[in-house]
Amino acid sequence: MIHFDNVGKAYKSRKDRGEVVWPIRNFSATIVNGESTAILVPEGGGKTTLIDLVAGSELLTEGSITRGGHISWPASYRGIISAKMTGKQNLRFLTDCYGRNFAAAYEFLQEFSELGRYVDLPVRQYSNEQRHRLALTSLLAMNFEFILIDDAFEAGESSFRRRTAEYVKDNSDSITFFMATGNTRLVERYCQRAGILSEGTVTFYPSVAEAIEAFGKINDAEY
Repeated sequence: MIHFDNVGKAYKSRKDRGEVVWPIRNFSATIVNGESTAILVPEGGGKTTLIDLVAGSELLTEGSITRGGHISWPASYRGIISAKMTGKQNLRFLTDCYGRNFAAAYEFLQEFSELGRYVDLPVRQYSNEQRHRLALTSLLAMNFEFILIDDAFEAGESSFRRRTAEYVKDNSDSITFFMATGNTRLVERYCQRAGILSEGTVTFYPSVAEAIEAFGKINDAEY
């Protein structure tokens, strides 16, 4: 469970230092296990801020977030992987940090990522695609109850995206996403609940389809 109680985050405006900007304010909601939830956010509207607030890497200006269960690091956060260490060493470090079984996680890494011999090479020798595979596979290997997602989740080659989608579908009883994204295809594929963050306010809709339709109208109006 992730519970938002009157959550707000404020920044000083870059254009006018005397002005305070609220990318999100008065947000209250409960995200429960088994119901993947998306907050659709227009470009520059606070996707990263919202995910970082849940992760705890950003401090709230007001309100509170109560976290229950194991919550992942943001999927887009590449600082979780050290370029100096091998893929295998990175995974061992993460399993030690999060109290997971290394042998099981390593078996999953070898099978799912298809990195082959590269798991024993320093990550600095990886291509961008290989780094993405290592980072995402390591994330899935931790068996988090809640996984924090933004647009970066769908990076990489199409074959790996399909494998990931199939894995999530097959394990939907144990994986719950919380997303802040502008990618409606991602939301349609994985989520059972959706809202829109616009001008600092989150509005939930009766269905994912209705949220996506309303989000399209907001984007059309902005462009």
